[in-house]
Amino acid sequence: MTISHFFYLRFLFMKEIKEWKVFTNSEFKNGSEGVAMLLSKGYRVSEWVQDIFSPKLNEKFNIRIPVKLARVNLSSLGFEEPTKLSKIYDRISTHGLGLVSPEIALLCRLHYSEQPTGEWLRFATPMNAMIDSDGIPHLPKLGKALGLYFVETYWAYGHAIFHPHNEFVFELSR
Repeated sequence: MTISHFFYLRFLFMKEIKEWKVFTNSEFKNGSEGVAMLLSKGYRVSEWVQDIFSPKLNEKFNIRIPVKLARVNLSSLGFEEPTKLSKIYDRISTHGLGLVSPEIALLCRLHYSEQPTGEWLRFATPMNAMIDSDGIPHLPKLGKALGLYFVETYWAYGHAIFHPHNEFVFELSR
């Protein structure tokens, strides 16, 4: 592929990407505060998310604000078959996308009340950004089912498999 062909394909892809959410501030200063806020408002937060963002970790909010997010189907990145997470992450920078801080998923849950029933939206976070007390890496996902809003996780191993129809939230590169 020539350099001009690469930039042409990137231009075509970038026209398909739409900004989904933009955050210029946050209602909480760390993950444990975010989880507590979600629980106080009746959101269903999985035990793994609660463990990962437990108060004993109580780290400061570690994201760059403002942050612009996009939702992207893996088929839009050119994946036509089930694909390993590591291959997905290897490809995103060529499409002007980046990984998302895990706390952003908590912030999105607070601001995504229009989520349709049955949708589960995954967040592309760094591989080792969400490790539970058993040492298992996770990535966050938001869902709506049974009239409830959820914050759940999925394994974040490099060999975890995702399908072309799966949709991820990425940061739009600055």
